[in-house]
Amino acid sequence: MKVIKTVFFTFFLILINVCSAFAEDLPDPLDPGPVEPPGGPIDSNLLVLIIAALLLGMVVIYKNKIKRASV
Repeated sequence: MKVIKTVFFTFFLILINVCSAFAEDLPDPLDPGPVEPPGGPIDSNLLVLIIAALLLGMVVIYKNKIKRASV
C-alpha cells in the first residue's frame, strides 16, 4: 500500500508541474518583448516560508524520535 501511495504522489507532482509549465501563453514572435522585466519581489512572504519550514522540520524530527523510541 505504501508503494502505491508513493507512486501516486510522484505521478501527481509530475502532473502538476507539467500543467504549470504550459499554463502561460506564448509571446508573439514579432513582439520585441518588454523593455524591463516584470515587477514582483522575490522575497515576498519569506518570513511565512521560513516559519513553515521550521515547523515542518520540527514535526519530522519529533516523529523520527517517536519512531526510534518505539523500536
